[in-house]
Amino acid sequence: MYFESGKALEQHRLKLPVREKGALAMQRLRAKRHLSGIGSLVPLLVLSVILMLTGCELFPKSASSFPGVKYAIIVGINDYIYLPYGPYNDLSYCVADANSMKTMLEKAGWTVKLITAESNESTYRFATKSAIESALNNVPSDVESFMFYYSGHGSGGFDPGEAYIIPSDWDPRAFNFTDRMISTSEFASLLEKVPAKNKIVILDSCYSGGFVNPAESSDAVPGNVSSQQVSSSIDMFLKFGELLALNAQYRSADASLAPLTISAAGWDEESWEQGSPIYHGLFTYYLLKAAEMNVEGRMPGDADSDNVLSCIEAYNYAKKALEKTNYRYLPHISGGLRDFALIDNRGN
Repeated sequence: MYFESGKALEQHRLKLPVREKGALAMQRLRAKRHLSGIGSLVPLLVLSVILMLTGCELFPKSASSFPGVKYAIIVGINDYIYLPYGPYNDLSYCVADANSMKTMLEKAGWTVKLITAESNESTYRFATKSAIESALNNVPSDVESFMFYYSGHGSGGFDPGEAYIIPSDWDPRAFNFTDRMISTSEFASLLEKVPAKNKIVILDSCYSGGFVNPAESSDAVPGNVSSQQVSSSIDMFLKFGELLALNAQYRSADASLAPLTISAAGWDEESWEQGSPIYHGLFTYYLLKAAEMNVEGRMPGDADSDNVLSCIEAYNYAKKALEKTNYRYLPHISGGLRDFALIDNRGN
């Protein structure tokens, strides 16, 4: 669906109705989503005790920078083989998202496998379901830190724990509507097999919040900010403490194995891309801006000025930027106790 806003052509990363629902993807933890009064201090008190016992910092001065091989699979899909069809259309700036992410990460020492579908995908079939699965199944065994980034169509909006990545060969005419999509459960299984110790997932697609554990999404905002009041900053901070306390409790055996997942939108929200003047998905645009060196020689998203842009810093920068727009969606984040370094400029 398209509409004009001034001279800029904007487009949903479409909501595609799910006719068949699969199994929930990742292990779900039960947690209260709303905190009030003195009771809301409990997660922070619990967290403080845990962190004192484990010797961890709540917000360490520098995110973890890993000396081993850093490897990323970056996917951007503009051209869908069987689109346009009915209300479903191709996208315009997902390949630009992927190319810019590749450039940013390679400058920071990441090895990047780029998967894009810009045109003539019916011939090339670069970004089909089998191609994406093959890339995930063939991550090098010596990789220490792994990232999966996706920009394209997403499906969901009916269940907080269920969403889909839509590869280039998805066919809206198929009897099984979700055939050739990648469900949360399929993706979780593929990610589990990746040999890396540290894993980051960033999704810029509609309903991508379905890939974030709903019990842990209390770190940010409701799954649909249009229908629910966004929490105050202090409430978000308290809920983030609850998230970390839960991670410490349930994953203390090896917290580093918990993937850090960032979604552009909630489980019931659409993600957007925009033409002039940005020519990107909005979330990815602000994520890239967080790492863009300014005239002062620092990254705008580097909140603690340590020359390291961490995942949480990049997420916070993008979230605050989106809050200032007229778009009614916000990103979500979940994961283990540690933050991860996206960009490390300390050696430059």
